[in-house]
Amino acid sequence: MITLTGFTDEALTSFPGQVRMASQAGLTHIELRRIGTRPILEASTRTLAAAQDALADHSVRVSCIATGLGKQPVNAPLGPQLDGLRRAAAFAHRFGTPFVRTFSWFTTTPDTDRARVLDQMSLFAAVAQDEDVTLLHENEKGIFGDTPERCLELVAASGNTLRLLFDPANFVQCGVRPFDHAWPQLVDDVSYLHAKDARAATGRVTPVGEGDGQWAELADWLRASDWDGFCSLEPHLGLGGRGGPVTTRRWVDALATLRSVLTA
Repeated sequence: MITLTGFTDEALTSFPGQVRMASQAGLTHIELRRIGTRPILEASTRTLAAAQDALADHSVRVSCIATGLGKQPVNAPLGPQLDGLRRAAAFAHRFGTPFVRTFSWFTTTPDTDRARVLDQMSLFAAVAQDEDVTLLHENEKGIFGDTPERCLELVAASGNTLRLLFDPANFVQCGVRPFDHAWPQLVDDVSYLHAKDARAATGRVTPVGEGDGQWAELADWLRASDWDGFCSLEPHLGLGGRGGPVTTRRWVDALATLRSVLTA
């Protein structure tokens, strides 16, 4: 069964307001990337406690701790990132989710940096196992894992403990056909979806189903296979489709569009 969740921080800064919006829109979960304006890993104990209270007030849960770990240059010091992963794991346990998101480091020379990236991901995977969380890798433009082939290399380097977070729009922006090319290779390792779309010609983000992300084909497959996992709305419709925040109304409208595509 598909469980919808989303990045409510794109619609509101107020965390209680985000949770209220999610609940009113019929969501049972949200994805935790920021609380207020600060990244989740910078949250204080007091801030975390207030967030838990807001979630409990509306019976909303957390689907994933969406860190920016691995969104650093490939040669950035690894120690602070490993410490950040341990902190994220503690937050995952606190909020009752098994999932922590990561990336695979910015590189302009992936072939040259392959050994370093794979070694670093193996260390990330080892920490995740020690901390009893599931590490989710998101395909993203500019990082090592921006193609399905390299995503599979990352899974292998983790001893097949790394799971994949599949973002069709990000694949479009990297010149990859999401359903025709990426999905058949990655489906067995995918545990989580991000819901946004993009146009291949411009890279601009669009509502789901209005770009080249092959959402109709993917939705047909998900329904036919009774796929079980989270699908997280990440509209990115602000700044003329270049990313950024949206209004509450546009966020809720994007959620309605996603529901329509998934159930068509």
